Amino acid sequence: MQQLCRLLAGATILLVLGAACSSSGAGGREVQIVQKDDGCTPTSISVTAGEKVKLVVKNESSHDYEIEGIEGTKFEELIIPEGKTRTPGYSVPNDAGTHRFKCYVPGGASTIIELVPNAAAG
Repeated sequence: MQQLCRLLAGATILLVLGAACSSSGAGGREVQIVQKDDGCTPTSISVTAGEKVKLVVKNESSHDYEIEGIEGTKFEELIIPEGKTRTPGYSVPNDAGTHRFKCYVPGGASTIIELVPNAAAG
């Protein structure tokens, strides 16, 4: 029984550490995104390849909004309820390409937000 308890405790610690490590972008530069009834702003954000950013997504609309990576950008769909703010992290890949996010109300307003590598990107 004691071995089972140790095994469960060890598994719990690994799960907690795994969750903490998966929050890519945590502690990075804050990037503000505002969702309004007519769409999201800004539509372009300058980033550096390899940079970690913390997206501060504030929903000021009268609808639930969603944001997700598109065209190969690895960012899972996130729902931001009306009047709420979410702060997911994102690690900008080391490639030189533009990374695109779709910020939208299903069946309603839709905006494409581009994370564009700046000249300092290597």
